[in-house]
Amino acid sequence: MNESKVISFRAHKALESWLVSAGQGFQGGKAEILKLILTRAALEQPSVGGLGQVLGHIIGNNRQVTIGNTSVYAARLPLPTIHIIEDAAATKHQGMSEWCATALFQWYLSFKQYQANHREQDPDWLAEYGRLYLDKVSQLSSVYAQKAGREDDKTVV
Repeated sequence: MNESKVISFRAHKALESWLVSAGQGFQGGKAEILKLILTRAALEQPSVGGLGQVLGHIIGNNRQVTIGNTSVYAARLPLPTIHIIEDAAATKHQGMSEWCATALFQWYLSFKQYQANHREQDPDWLAEYGRLYLDKVSQLSSVYAQKAGREDDKTVV
């Protein structure tokens, strides 16, 4: 049985409409895209270990992003994924909430660009975006599992 936990963070409330829009390209809608955004962002971060990781957790957990007009976002993620996110936040000397808000904003910028480049040319662009995004997260999860020596453990997604 894979254990999971809900993580929550604050980010600008305008991102909600972008998540809802993009979520239409995913079977699980907004909840699935948010989970995938956080997972992909964490898996794309270089990992840090030793003293840097310890200092990142100590320093990072004391900081919180102050953003006007925020909403609370939440995602249920497997514990291994949460640990990867904690490590990614530590790498940047951020708290988990700050890291998640930044990851969501970075996703918004890339999604907005993808939409601008594909919306007019392809009427099925959103479904294609969903497929490509899911494929990328699956690929990153496989690479991570292999690097960690757990080729048969794909519990990060």
